[in-house]
Order: sequence, then structure tokens, then C-alpha cells
Amino acid sequence: MYKTFLASAFRSIRFGITEAHGRGTAIQVNYLLDFGAFVVSRDGTFSLNPAKIKDGIAALTRELMILEAEGSYTKAKDLIVKLGIVRPEVQRVLGKLPGVPVDIEPIFVTTTKLGQ
Repeated sequence: MYKTFLASAFRSIRFGITEAHGRGTAIQVNYLLDFGAFVVSRDGTFSLNPAKIKDGIAALTRELMILEAEGSYTKAKDLIVKLGIVRPEVQRVLGKLPGVPVDIEPIFVTTTKLGQ
């Protein structure tokens, strides 16, 4: 599950950090990178650290829930400014994905044949 989340994070970030999903995912990825739960290898590939991923997710959840409970606009804004960015190591991976579609648009052959 964690590996799938890491892989899908690159899809969400590709929407851009001006989109809520993209920025929210960037915050999660950067938090988990700082925590050591996600790791960038020398060759630029990403992996997860099984020893830290569960605690990293729990720590991120705790921090976000505390922010929500406190209702601190300033603290939330600070978190967004600090973590809601595309870091160079993430951008390098994104730069390798231009030919991979962000979304897949289904083609409904039968509907097209029926002229609808």
C-alpha cells in the first residue's frame, strides 16, 4: 500500500501545486522525505523506508489533525509554504514523465458507433 501511495504521489503532483491535490500531495511527500520514510537514492529513484513509513504517516496525520483542531491559520500557512513545493529531486522524476498521461480518458466505442 505504501509503495502504491509513493508511486501515485508523482501522478498527483503532476497536476501542479496550484491544484489542491497536487499541493496536498507535495506536502505529504516532503514531510515523509524529511521524516526519512521516503528515501531518494543516488540514482534519483525513490523508495520507502519500511522501518519509518508507519511512524511517518502517523506523525504527519497527528500534525495535520492538531493544525485542524487548533485552527491556526498561521501555522497551516507556514506548513504550506515550507512543504507545499516541488523539490528538485521530485522535479527530476517529473521531468522524466512527460509522455505518461496524468489521466486516462475512456473512449466509449459503442456510443461513438451509435452516434451518441
